[in-house]
Amino acid sequence: MGLTERSSTGEDDGTEETRRLYVEFELSASGAVACPVEDLGRDADRIDRQSSGGECHTEATREPHDKTAAGPGDAEIRHTKTEITSECYCPIFFEYDCIPKITDVTDEAVVIEAFLPDRDRLSALIDDLREATDEISLRRLTRIDSVDGDRSNRVTLDLSTLTEIEQETAAMAVASGYYETPRATSVGELAAELDITKSAMSQRLNSVESKLALAAFQ
Repeated sequence: MGLTERSSTGEDDGTEETRRLYVEFELSASGAVACPVEDLGRDADRIDRQSSGGECHTEATREPHDKTAAGPGDAEIRHTKTEITSECYCPIFFEYDCIPKITDVTDEAVVIEAFLPDRDRLSALIDDLREATDEISLRRLTRIDSVDGDRSNRVTLDLSTLTEIEQETAAMAVASGYYETPRATSVGELAAELDITKSAMSQRLNSVESKLALAAFQ
């Protein structure tokens, strides 16, 4: 859809943090709350949001089809103001110091991307999102490691081919540092966190790694 979003909580202290993980979620339509993005975002080219005083201010902009003939002010702009409730997605992201960016909206789902300040928050964020929606899929996970200050290494995993359990396993393994060199955790420690056997965790990791390897070569 080419939709882009700018978002602000209204609290800008001018500081910047090094972000280590970039995640892309696909969440089912909220249902319990009438999120304006689910309506305005379907045909919008840009969405601007601000959260202030317990209210969500949403502005959706749709550019003219023929931009060459369009003049200033020809874009269609729609604005809405709704109360933020416990069923809203965005406050969940705010609790983990990240700003949700809505990149696609369909009748069935909302695609949200976000930077996480550190890997330790990923599993907890997923758990809280699962409490707010019937369906959640972690579609993409990018790890960004700083190298020599200005340079960085990026590793992106396309998780769309994994089952929900496999996505949970992959997220936990990455968040716990299992794929770092040297490893920050072991198969046994991951298994204990999920309360499963070491053999079962090993099988899950093997399944995840096999699917990701096949996806990479395809």
